[in-house]
Amino acid sequence: MTESSDNTLIRQFRQWVLTQTSPDYKLFVNEKDNNVIVLETSYCRGEVTFFPMEIIQLSVLNLMSNRHEFYLHFQMHTLDHAMKLFGEMVESVKELAVKPPVRVLLSCTSGLTTGFFAQKLNESAQLLALNYEFAAVSYGNLYHVASQYDIILLAPQISYVYETVKKVLHNKKVYLIPPKIFATYDVKSVFSDLDSLISSSRQSGRAPIRQLPLKQQVKAHVKILTIALIREDDHYLLSSRIYGEDHSVIFDEVSIKPRISMDDVCDICDTAFAIYPEIKVAGLAMPGIIDQGRITLLKQGFDESDVLESLSQRYSRKFIISNDANCIAVGYYSSQDKYHSLSFFFQPNIGSTGGVGSIHNGQLIEGYRHVAGEVQFLSQANEDGLFLSPAFLTPEGTLAWAAQCITSIISILGPEIILLSCRLIVRIEDLVKELEKYIPRKYIPEIVQIDSVKDYMLLGQMILCTEAVEHHK
Repeated sequence: MTESSDNTLIRQFRQWVLTQTSPDYKLFVNEKDNNVIVLETSYCRGEVTFFPMEIIQLSVLNLMSNRHEFYLHFQMHTLDHAMKLFGEMVESVKELAVKPPVRVLLSCTSGLTTGFFAQKLNESAQLLALNYEFAAVSYGNLYHVASQYDIILLAPQISYVYETVKKVLHNKKVYLIPPKIFATYDVKSVFSDLDSLISSSRQSGRAPIRQLPLKQQVKAHVKILTIALIREDDHYLLSSRIYGEDHSVIFDEVSIKPRISMDDVCDICDTAFAIYPEIKVAGLAMPGIIDQGRITLLKQGFDESDVLESLSQRYSRKFIISNDANCIAVGYYSSQDKYHSLSFFFQPNIGSTGGVGSIHNGQLIEGYRHVAGEVQFLSQANEDGLFLSPAFLTPEGTLAWAAQCITSIISILGPEIILLSCRLIVRIEDLVKELEKYIPRKYIPEIVQIDSVKDYMLLGQMILCTEAVEHHK
């Protein structure tokens, strides 16, 4: 077989990677598979894996938590791009070159008593050469900063929120400090309990593909690439799937990075189109106002950015870009045949206003310039700095905000069911009680909590792509 220029670039990149030695890690070729170059420290394992069709995988596994800190595929096009991505991977490896300290956050009503306790614990950890870092925060700010810590310690005076904190921060270890230990500032007992918690370190495996039922009629018979952008604590996920002609999932991947750009979307497209060149349509689901392919998401640097035009020209394929909440609403609607009208309230990140996706009598409601569902513009959202106030960053504050949003949805659209995805709302019955402050119980529809939105988002984007193909015919 004649060697392509891309193969030449692969060989050059491989040789370059092998020269990137550092005192921060060991670099070597895997003895069992010479297509894998390993960057190893005592606390992480990075791998550069070379696949056919000039596809490269970069990954960094945190050996302390068994969680991928960095994971992506890309197709080789230029050395500069490959070197840039390798540099991002090395940053993750270097962060785990030395044993990362266990970060522990103490919380009480105001943060004052736990602040003093945290100071004592830091002094003792330094004296005993223990690998811990302690900080304290008021309960009002707990959920806003918890993603930066490994373990949460609650003071006895807020023991009543223990179950709520465990459910909201389900991926953290949450421990209630016994009153006797807290009252006497017994640091020795705290360290003993922390050692027990760490010995049962959390594991994070990859979730299996969940093939949702498709109960609505879908006519198009083409392969479709779907990509979903999801924020998850301190990482971004770019989840991608390729649906076959029968709408079964034939390709499923996820990219994990601390920061993302449209280049990461392009890397996914390059890989998918290399494996399945017959793909003619692709969809991207993401937050923001999506108006004719122009994206407004100011926090991520998008201000009516014409992403649709850029992707369409680069790949000469049809692209569909959709709002994430709308995709989830479409995905749920298409996977059932009981409801004809529904609304989905989506607040994935603590401290954000969230958004709404709605379907009425089978039609997705997007509105003028696709602004429907942008609850950030509600008057409550702009009064008294609501989203800067500590009260909003608690389950109680979020519950009040969600109830106001959902009351608006019910009074204007009257859906048969309300779907909800919000980490800070633990119990549906609490939301119903809050809603009853504004609207009689008999007008409140069924409310269902959705724990994992990814499958609905990808399915919904596939449906929207299929509809676009049919409309184009």
